[in-house]
Amino acid sequence: MNEPGVIAITGLRTFLGGQLAERLLRRSPSPRIVGFDRRRPPGIDPRVRFHAIDLTAADAAAELAGQLENEGVEVLVHTAFRTDPTADLALDRALETDGSLRVVDACVEARVSRLVLASSTMLYGPWPDNPNFLTEEHPLRGHPDAHAVANRIETESLINDCARRRPQLEMTVLRSCWVLGPRFDDRVSRYLSLPVVPKLLGYDPLMQFVHEDDYLNAFERATLESHPGVFNIVGRGTLPLATLLRLGGRRSIALPSRLLYRMAYYPGPRRTGDPPAAFYDYLRYLWVADGARGWDAFGEPVYSTRETWVEFMSARRSRSAG
Repeated sequence: MNEPGVIAITGLRTFLGGQLAERLLRRSPSPRIVGFDRRRPPGIDPRVRFHAIDLTAADAAAELAGQLENEGVEVLVHTAFRTDPTADLALDRALETDGSLRVVDACVEARVSRLVLASSTMLYGPWPDNPNFLTEEHPLRGHPDAHAVANRIETESLINDCARRRPQLEMTVLRSCWVLGPRFDDRVSRYLSLPVVPKLLGYDPLMQFVHEDDYLNAFERATLESHPGVFNIVGRGTLPLATLLRLGGRRSIALPSRLLYRMAYYPGPRRTGDPPAAFYDYLRYLWVADGARGWDAFGEPVYSTRETWVEFMSARRSRSAG
């Protein structure tokens, strides 16, 4: 398959959706970009052909299919997922699981050639019996208290079933580890930027990051080239959490899990709908992913985990100083 001439992106207001659109439009010649979200993002390139759509609506599949067909879309990149979970569990599921199925149905109806799905290595789950490096074949065990992770696991399962029944739609799933960079912002980057970073007493797990540029590079390649299957998108190397904090000049405080979870409990569910363990267990147990398949498909990452962390911390210090 040659490079597609018409590419659609759902979730245009997300970091991934917006930045990917900009990257694709900088190509020469650039493909035609069709963007979908509930509202047009401010400052988006006027060349993007924008359509407002609510993927939680019952008729979204039919509406989206019509627009994909009218635009002649060849590849769709599905990035319409929460950056952070919210306390509205029903709405999160309606968007992430039900909405994703509507996207798949629309792609099949409109005869789109390829669907690229944004996913996460968090779906493997933090478990004390995890191997040192989780491959794409490892089961997605998630976390019992993390509803957004459960939504994404269900989404992948349902989409895999669809892929077996609808082989005419090529599926590419990119599972990225935690993303860091000068521009990317989520609860992980905000947590790691705290003046004093709380961590669990007696635990120092290996951490793994992917730089925002390497993250975008992988999605750009997956959009323009045929790479069916599932791929972990991670930076090379790992470092213990304590080492990262020292390297970044971050102060930390180690607290017993009972105390840390109790201190974090009250604001947690109000903001995320989950108890603290849904986040802090990812800073307690191992969930490092093997990146060999992704590196083979999309090229070597420019930044290692260490280099990603150093640049992230440098950008945060510059921002604070400014």
